[in-house]
Amino acid sequence: MELTEAVSRIGARMKSRKVNVGHTERNASLVGGAALAVTGIKALTGRRYLPGLAMMVAGGMFLYRGKTGFCGLYQALGVDTSENAAGGVLIETFVTINRTPQQVYEFWRNLENLPSFMRHLESVEVTGENTSHWKARGPAGVTVEWDAEMVADYPGQLILWRSTGEAALPNEGTVEFREAPGDRGTELKVSIRYYPPGDGPGKAAAKMANAITGAQIEEDLKRLKQILETGETATAERTNNH
Repeated sequence: MELTEAVSRIGARMKSRKVNVGHTERNASLVGGAALAVTGIKALTGRRYLPGLAMMVAGGMFLYRGKTGFCGLYQALGVDTSENAAGGVLIETFVTINRTPQQVYEFWRNLENLPSFMRHLESVEVTGENTSHWKARGPAGVTVEWDAEMVADYPGQLILWRSTGEAALPNEGTVEFREAPGDRGTELKVSIRYYPPGDGPGKAAAKMANAITGAQIEEDLKRLKQILETGETATAERTNNH
């Protein structure tokens, strides 16, 4: 009887741990957890036992969060970012840039640089340590604005953001910076998920979201590659196209 009750309690506890972490956050947790674990192992190898163990534990927690989609802190605070995880429009693109991951990261981390190579962005204004205001152009001169927050920031490795509040065009995404094989610089992976609204006030934002394609983001990353490798800007090209 006691064993049966124990199993029931464990089962009830597991059921209460429903997925409450969104898709991109889970990916970020997996990447960040792996990075922390590797750093912890290096620290242990160098006989820095306390910091090494701390990083190993933290890495394990992030890996668990990413694997299961469950966050105890979110549950305690009543936060759930998984509601849109299965929907939206996902765009993933890759490019190899002949610069170090840290160099590419530093350029991207200065969010106000993004409109210099992303055609649909008119401006990005940094409003706080982890917050920003975005303004984008769409078909027929449509303008859409939203606020965003940086959820995760691992220098030289990963950036995770998501829109906040009543965003006209809800979105989230990750940018991963990895060392390219053969000393070829950085493999940059960008994943963006948009949640186009339906008819009504959000119809213009829906048209904009539908106009953003993988091919367009791929062209954006090619411009980023040109800027970082040659030092040239895309100002002239953007002027000619708008």
